[in-house]
Amino acid sequence: MTNVIIEKISAKEVFKGAKIKVMITTMTNVSIGYDIIEVDNPEEAIADVENVIAPELIGYPATDIDFIDTLICETSANNPNVTMGISISVARAASNSLDIPLFKFLGGALTTDLPIVASGILADKNNNELFPIVMAESIEDIVNLNLKLSDILSEDYDVVNINGAYVCKDVFNEIPKIRELIDEIKEDEDLDILLGLSTKKDIVKDKDLSQIDYLEVEEPVEFDGFLCTESIYEESDFVKVFPYEMGTITEMYYYINYIMDKGPYPVIFGNNSSFAHIAVSFKVPFLRPSLSSNVLNEVWNIERATVNPNIRRF
Repeated sequence: MTNVIIEKISAKEVFKGAKIKVMITTMTNVSIGYDIIEVDNPEEAIADVENVIAPELIGYPATDIDFIDTLICETSANNPNVTMGISISVARAASNSLDIPLFKFLGGALTTDLPIVASGILADKNNNELFPIVMAESIEDIVNLNLKLSDILSEDYDVVNINGAYVCKDVFNEIPKIRELIDEIKEDEDLDILLGLSTKKDIVKDKDLSQIDYLEVEEPVEFDGFLCTESIYEESDFVKVFPYEMGTITEMYYYINYIMDKGPYPVIFGNNSSFAHIAVSFKVPFLRPSLSSNVLNEVWNIERATVNPNIRRF
């Protein structure tokens, strides 16, 4: 097999999602990989990529991702968005050189477990969000349910935000309506569907959560259903994972395994389609992208490319 040697890593500003972002490109002797990151200071990020990290990686094999990530961590760059962006771009270059999908490069040829994907369908100005969690037999079922919900919600709500969710004044006032809608679809489609709520701990105080099955807050609150928090607590059923806070793919792998060892399930948050591959390869059961992202479609693509795919349940 031809050695896959990193020859160049570059970065440039790109306009994507109504924002100026930074595209990091890794070029090897046989392939190319890239990642697009969001940073506060694009010029500083580009300088970190090209002047601080790239010189340390040139000449090394892109396929040895653990070694590459170790080199990245040993540099003086301290922006995790930049380091994760390089880690992903190198991994993509490596998988492209082998002509295999990223999830197979990271997780192995026999990887078949797929995550459940849940996106916000209704939000308010305070960033409170309602979302269905579909325990489906296939990713196509999740796609079709989102389409059905969008058609129904379009009759009552006019505005869609940048994340693809319909907008209302206060999601807490809409919970009974959405609960009833989801229960009707559950019966018609014979699907198990949970209703999720994303909010803040101080907002959720004294709110009626009896119709909510899954709650996302930063710290534990009194709640009878599945609880997702930003760190590991005794009360946590799920723990949020934000990849661009991890530093590298390898660091995220160890953190995900640490969460699982402690008992909760990890949940990956973010809109990069690479996260679909990372979730599959690391057996993460739950993904939380926005509806306007390409993550759900990417998981669907992975399902079509996988022999005997199996959606993990919780």
